[in-house]
Amino acid sequence: MKVTLSGPDDLGRWVLHNENGLAYPLVERHEDHIAAAKLFGWSPPKGVSDQEKLVQSALKWLRSRIGAEITAPPHVVLFFREWEGDEG
Repeated sequence: MKVTLSGPDDLGRWVLHNENGLAYPLVERHEDHIAAAKLFGWSPPKGVSDQEKLVQSALKWLRSRIGAEITAPPHVVLFFREWEGDEG
């Protein structure tokens, strides 16, 4: 399953959209940017351990990938399958 990155919205949240237009909440908290960016190939800069600098680097990476498509991780696939099952 392919998903597309969109965001951030007015509250700074990022989501992954599937082909049916459903959205998975990828970034809901400031700290979530790091894990989200890793899904799109980001790696922490070498020698940087300051949490805020890591978040800002991840955020910059995500901004450069708005609209990018990736294969959904298993937990995201499960989320969409459960959601679509509830709707059907």
